[in-house]
Amino acid sequence: MLGFAFSIAILVVTQAILSGFETELGSRVLNLVPHVTIQSRSGTMEVDDIEAELDALSIEYRGSPEIESNVLLAVQSQTGLDTTSAQPSQGRVEAARLIGIDPDRHLRASALGLFVEAEAMSRLAPGSFQILVGRDKARELGVTEGDFITVVTMEPTLTLVGAIPRQKRFRVAGIIDTLTFLDAELVYIHVEDAARLSRISKGITTYKLQIEDPFEAQNLVDDLVPRRYRNISRYNVSAWSEHYGYLVRSIVASRNMLVLIFSLMVAIAAFNLVSSVVVFVNERKQDIAVLRTLGGGRVFIGSLFLISGLMISSLGLLFGSVLGVLLGIGLEIGFPVFNDLFGRNLLQAYFSKTLNVEFVLSDFALVVIIGLSLSVLASLYPAWRAMKLDPAEVLRRD
Repeated sequence: MLGFAFSIAILVVTQAILSGFETELGSRVLNLVPHVTIQSRSGTMEVDDIEAELDALSIEYRGSPEIESNVLLAVQSQTGLDTTSAQPSQGRVEAARLIGIDPDRHLRASALGLFVEAEAMSRLAPGSFQILVGRDKARELGVTEGDFITVVTMEPTLTLVGAIPRQKRFRVAGIIDTLTFLDAELVYIHVEDAARLSRISKGITTYKLQIEDPFEAQNLVDDLVPRRYRNISRYNVSAWSEHYGYLVRSIVASRNMLVLIFSLMVAIAAFNLVSSVVVFVNERKQDIAVLRTLGGGRVFIGSLFLISGLMISSLGLLFGSVLGVLLGIGLEIGFPVFNDLFGRNLLQAYFSKTLNVEFVLSDFALVVIIGLSLSVLASLYPAWRAMKLDPAEVLRRD
């Protein structure tokens, strides 16, 4: 029973951890990344044109017009920054995706406001040249709120001394802390500041939107630009699954593989149950023979040992479920302690940096089905052995 309970507990904890990853994916990543991204093939596009096409589809969406580019973030060294140089000689330099946003519209279209202070978000005003930086990117650059960083664009500007990259000094308005991989990728400025930096006088480069059900994003992409027109369309339209779908696939694959592996542990515990009930049958041969002589049928005898095996496995299933819940709660509470003990985030290689353990009723149902099915199979052989005993032969030897 204890072996069965421990294997069930491990299966319960595994299911809960993977369910927590799915919740983190939905509540953090999918609420931050755009569900559908529309980019212009010609460089810029008008917001009104895009929104007119979206309104014609009669869908509920939350849109955010943006200007996006790849940049270098350079931290000024203590000796100063040479304005004619693209990179400081003694400063840190990191690559990032710079996104110019309209703060009001972006907050309605994204959950970014949950992971950055409202005061910091309000500092993104036109002409303020302030920037929001992800926690991991800020740590790599060694900056905090109020520090200055230099944004260096990949597009050069022609001057009398030749082509040099455009650069602009920004003040860090706030730190974004989503506890996901996005903290190391994205930085935000106001869309008008991005337009000045990119020398865009009118329009935007990207329009991003979110819908109620992110798993319907691909259908919306097909409605906007049918596949047969993709090559001649004015826009490049993509769903989130094209960029981050690997996260869903990896979670599903991990869940299936781990459930299979730990189900084999339950099967091993069930094999031990076979051994225990077979020993139980051998110890009770005389009792079986007496019951048979008193009129007990083979089915009656077999059902006794089948029920015995089911009772043992049911108790193991109950204790294992309780133990699994306690282990899961303990892991979630103790995870920060383990991080401090090892001096690093044990989940730094994953999209989420926190351990969220979530117990779902359907996961418990799956564990119960697996446990009871294997216990029934394990109890069949001992029950069959008991049914096949010859009472006359047993009593003759006694």
